[in-house]
Amino acid sequence: MLTLRPFTPSDYALLASWFTSLPDVVQWGGSHVAYPITPADLDIMLREGETQPPSRRCWMVCRDGAPVGHAQLAYDWRDGNARLGRVVIAPDQRGQGLGRPMVTLLIDEAFRTPGIERLELNVYTFNERAIHLYQALGFTFEGVRRSSTQAGDVRWDTGMMGLLRAEWRQAAAA
Repeated sequence: MLTLRPFTPSDYALLASWFTSLPDVVQWGGSHVAYPITPADLDIMLREGETQPPSRRCWMVCRDGAPVGHAQLAYDWRDGNARLGRVVIAPDQRGQGLGRPMVTLLIDEAFRTPGIERLELNVYTFNERAIHLYQALGFTFEGVRRSSTQAGDVRWDTGMMGLLRAEWRQAAAA
């Protein structure tokens, strides 16, 4: 069984160790996160959780108390949107079927939050496994931002996906 616990500075080294290149970091955190990830980068993410209301919340995903992943939700309180992002499974835990229960935890967390009516995410279009998982969990593929991100010398297309609270409720009731 997977659980969420708050991400803390004591997790910084472990999370940073999961990335071995600039493309790895960009795929996880976008082009504004540098490689190697520094404590200063992660401090910024945590500080976003200290605002009232928080603009970002960060978790370690744990199995039997041991960290196996990381994920974040960023919030647009004015419009009632949350954005699922910075999702990663520890390299030694990949291929064990953790993606679906991990993302399900985050979807449930987002929609347990009062005022959130839409959960969205960005995914690079080459990440077909992730796209398939998100669609299986009810997300709708809404469009592509072509050549939107630069990772070193290459550019990637970004897919945009969304899930509405009503769709989540309908799926939960089925």
